[in-house]
Amino acid sequence: MLQKLTAELYSSFDSEQYDKCQALLVPIKIELIKHGLLIPKVTNTSTKDQINDLKIAQRILEIGALSSLLTNNYQGFENYFAQLRPFYTCNGLHKRKHINTDATKIISLYLLYLLSQGLISKFHIELELIYNSPQYDVEQDKYLLFPINLESNLMEGNYIKIWKLLKEEKNLPCKEYIHFIDTLITALRFEIAKSLEKTYESIPISNCKNLLYLPQEQSDSSFEKLLRETLEVDNWKFENGIIYFTKNETELNVDNESVIKNVLGYAEQIESIV
Repeated sequence: MLQKLTAELYSSFDSEQYDKCQALLVPIKIELIKHGLLIPKVTNTSTKDQINDLKIAQRILEIGALSSLLTNNYQGFENYFAQLRPFYTCNGLHKRKHINTDATKIISLYLLYLLSQGLISKFHIELELIYNSPQYDVEQDKYLLFPINLESNLMEGNYIKIWKLLKEEKNLPCKEYIHFIDTLITALRFEIAKSLEKTYESIPISNCKNLLYLPQEQSDSSFEKLLRETLEVDNWKFENGIIYFTKNETELNVDNESVIKNVLGYAEQIESIV
């Protein structure tokens, strides 16, 4: 039964029938539990056959994670990622480091998911686990380096670098990353918007469009509508082609030296391009 279901799962995944994969995974996981293959342990990693069976179980869970992600089932993606943790850290299964493998690809996708949701604290916790694990060689892994570089540039305000990373498909280590591009671009625009309102009292709408990577031909009214729907700009006042930023007393007292430096440098780069 398990062998037949697994073969059908592989076939469905290869043909990109991700909804079918999700349906097949329910009975498959029941079979994995029956066979004691859902969690690697000392007792089931002692023979070559046991290790081979667990590697198949790992691949099944990886398909579960990827098909969940590609059907926008983020809770399912998180659940499968949690189930994969003991497989990825099991010395009995992996004698060598994970470098450019499906394991690091899925880990990197999880990191991108955390970034896209603004879960920076969780991102750093995951990063600490990765750096402290002998299973990974971050500097040699194209998958892990992508979200790490993305987050680093985000924290430093290197918005142009982030834009190029996200918009040039050749920069993406695998096709699954495309799934997060729109959400990450929205997150990027959110960070730029917050930096702008902390730096300026007002800005021409045309300049703001450039800084947020939005087309000049977009009408001011649709631009305002888009920002109000996707970004937290309730304190922005749009009037006669100008955006006015209103600040509360706490924000006025914040030391924004680094933010100002980042945004002004970014604005100068934009002006040199446009």
